[in-house]
Amino acid sequence: MAVANRSSPLFLACAALFVLASRLASGAIGSYRAVLAGQRTGVLILVLCAAAYPLISLSWAMRPALGLFAWGEAVLPAVSSATLIVSWRAAPPPRWMVGALARTMLIAAGLIAAELLLDFPLRRFLPERIGTFIHNRPVVTLFLLLGPVLVLVGFHRQRALFLGLLLGIVATIIVSDSEAAKLGLLAAAGTFALSYAPFVWVKRFLTVVLLGLIWIQPFFGNAVASLVPDKAIEATKGGHSRERIELWQAFSDVARHYPIFGTGFASSPHMGSHPVAAEINPAYRQMLKVGHPHNAFLQAWVELGAIGAVLLSALVLWVLKSLSGAPADIRRAGLMTLMSTSAIALVSHGAWQGWWIAAIALATAFLTLDPSHSRPRD
Repeated sequence: MAVANRSSPLFLACAALFVLASRLASGAIGSYRAVLAGQRTGVLILVLCAAAYPLISLSWAMRPALGLFAWGEAVLPAVSSATLIVSWRAAPPPRWMVGALARTMLIAAGLIAAELLLDFPLRRFLPERIGTFIHNRPVVTLFLLLGPVLVLVGFHRQRALFLGLLLGIVATIIVSDSEAAKLGLLAAAGTFALSYAPFVWVKRFLTVVLLGLIWIQPFFGNAVASLVPDKAIEATKGGHSRERIELWQAFSDVARHYPIFGTGFASSPHMGSHPVAAEINPAYRQMLKVGHPHNAFLQAWVELGAIGAVLLSALVLWVLKSLSGAPADIRRAGLMTLMSTSAIALVSHGAWQGWWIAAIALATAFLTLDPSHSRPRD
């Protein structure tokens, strides 16, 4: 992604295909059935509903063909990650894979930092626009993978690699233009400190925070506009804070007009020409043409309505429940990944972009591995 910043869904899909092919060639494909048979019915129902409802909503979306393409872009990395998880439960990946991945992450971080600090000496050889924003996606991806990979590397097992990876990627985030990654870094640091409190209290607190973020979205834009002082907006104008608030106000208005079923999956890019645009406050109506609300929670509300919010809430509760039984280091990394992902999702990126889903999905896959034995967990 440091070279081609949207390439991760392709690579993740290829990895899943190679693993699947090796299973077929070795005659071990039967192990998949055993793993799938052990899954709880509730989880399978949640997965099916999360995949099916966006498809159903295409029946009232403005551009169903484009929506179907967006659905495929989101589902491909999720299915690829699920394939890796099931495969690793049958046969864990080799130990050297973790070290190799950590070193390639360091190389990518070094390449990105060099490009940013030396005015893009390598990017000039590629047929792409030159700008600091080019590296925002790979920086976010490196950050989301950082916690799970650090747990697998282990501070006591490979201390030099652990510290090098941590410091290298944090430094790359700091010099990058990705304000979302920096916000995620703050969320991760806060969650790390919070994770030393009794887990039952941490779980309750994070449940309230995340469910609150999900269910406030139809009123989020106006709430931020009324609560954030002008001085704070002016101080953060470099991150287009005023425009971002107007964007949230416009899409929050749309969410209130379609509160139950939403406007249809992947309809945000066409919201400027949607009939509802005429009913939005003229003060920020033009912001509907931006493409998406730069808030994944709000985008889910706009496109999938309260039904989408219920599915998203169920996903959050399932993740927190899954982390309850995890070892302390996996639980801590999982909580940090969950909260940093939520922080980034709150202020940046389209919810269904393939590279974003791929980063979250691969981080999730690594969290299923046992760091001491490289064996998958439930």
